[in-house]
Order: sequence, then structure tokens, then C-alpha cells
Amino acid sequence: MVSVIIPTYKRSLRLPIAIDSVINQTYKSIEIIVVDDNNNDEFRIATKKILEPYLSNKLITYIAHTKNRGGCAARNTGAYAAKGDFIAFLDDDDFYEPIKIQEQVNFLNNNKTLDACICSMFRIDENKNEIVSRENEARGISLKEAILDGNLFTSMLLIKKNVFEKLKGFSEIPRFQDKFFHYKFLENGFKIGVLNKQLLTLVEHNDFRISLSTSNKIIYALEVLHHFEVQHKQLFSKKEWKFILHRFYFKKAYTLSQGTVIQKVKGFVNILKSLKYYTGDFNIVKLTLKTFIPNFIFKIKNKH
Repeated sequence: MVSVIIPTYKRSLRLPIAIDSVINQTYKSIEIIVVDDNNNDEFRIATKKILEPYLSNKLITYIAHTKNRGGCAARNTGAYAAKGDFIAFLDDDDFYEPIKIQEQVNFLNNNKTLDACICSMFRIDENKNEIVSRENEARGISLKEAILDGNLFTSMLLIKKNVFEKLKGFSEIPRFQDKFFHYKFLENGFKIGVLNKQLLTLVEHNDFRISLSTSNKIIYALEVLHHFEVQHKQLFSKKEWKFILHRFYFKKAYTLSQGTVIQKVKGFVNILKSLKYYTGDFNIVKLTLKTFIPNFIFKIKNKH
């Protein structure tokens, strides 16, 4: 059996699309666990109302947190309550292709040495326009590959439940829990396979301005990831390590460039730090312009 964990927070209107995409899977030995991560407020009321027909028909298991604890905790809550041999995840605004679970179960059954597999995905924006990007591809079957160029979104993953439990689930960091889990999984000697098929759709939302608190969370998470990378520095050549350092400062600068004037100044400091390790893999000129151009002007330019 496969347990599909769907955490939900403030997006109850889209939740039926996610649930229905699991109900309509060609693979039928599935349990659906919806973890309500809302506070006890109007969003909790709206979510429970949306879920009434699924609950009355016993199509889902419903678990409610007493207060908002974040996506990481919500996924862990669902996973630890799961009865399945395998665990899959789905965000409340995304949806599976009908063959998603069947394809991944078959893949693992045909590759007995693997502990998990990841598939690729489609991405669309809020207006249902397709986003074509290399980020849609699942990547990273060794720890070195995962750190240099890995790509794992939680909804891509199908994992043995006992392996998930051995790893103690997703770590409590504010961002990039999926990437950190990818690192942790491979560090502990577990094996993952890449199923090169687009089997789900991720919906991107347009959040232009990053708040100070959000920025701080992203920066902290980037530092957690980088600390892990430093611990495994011996895996990389000098050129590869230079790339990792440049990427670290570039991503910090990119995050800060979307914020306040003070954040932009800090972002520029990180651009300067990145230059020491410049590899040509990231567009420093574009990021520098973005750092100095006011957000509202940059937004207008992007629309055109």
C-alpha cells in the first residue's frame, strides 16, 4: 500500500484538485492522509467544509494540528501516521498524473536495491501557462550529484516508509526541507533512482516581494545546507568546490535583492563575496542590476 500525505494550509479551494488526482490513480492500493496545518480559525472551518464529502465517504484520513506548525511538521505528522509500505507526498495546490503512483511502484519493484525514487514534473503558473525549465527534471542519485546539481521536490518522491522513519523524516528548517532530506538520505547510504517521466504538476504562485522575515528564513536555510556541504567538502574537486561557494553567495544575494533597501545592500555585499569564486554559471550582471533597481520598476519591466 502507498500512503499519500497532503498537508494543507490556507488553500482549501484548491485542495479537491489534489485529492481527486490521488483518488483517480490507476493504482488503487492507496490511503490518503490530509494534514490540516491551519490555526483554529476561518481557514480551519473552510478546510473542514471542503473535506466533508471525502470524510463522509471515507476516502481520506483527516489529521488536524492544533496550530500552524509548517509544511515540514505536517508532512512528518502524516508520514508517521501512515499505514502504507511506501509514502508519497502532494502539496494542496498541485496534482498527480493518473499513472504517477503505478509508475513509481513498478519502478521500485523492478529495482529492488532502491529505497526511493523520484520522478520529473510539469510546472504551470497561476494562469495555467506551462513553465518549461530544467528545474522540472528529477536529478541526483549520489550525494555528490545531489549537492552539485540535485533536484528533488517533495511531490516527486516515493519512499519506503521504514527508510523515512530511519531518517526521522524532514528536518525542521524553514526552507529547502526537500533538498536537505535528499542530502540526508544519500549521506546515510540509501539508494534513490530517477524515473525520467513527468508524473505530476506543480503550480507556481506569483510572490514578488520577499518580506524581511521570509528573507531571514531563506538565508538561514541556505546556511544550513551550506554547513552540510562543508562537512562533505572532500567529495569535490577544487573547481567543483569553487562552484558551490559561488552558488552559496549568489543565492543569498538573489534572496536579498528582492527585499528592502537594507536587504539589497546586504545582497550586494554577497555579490562581491561571490566574485572571488566566480565560475560563470550565474548571471552576476543581471543580479547586480536587480539589486539596484527598485522592485516596482523591475516588476513593470518583467511584465513587458
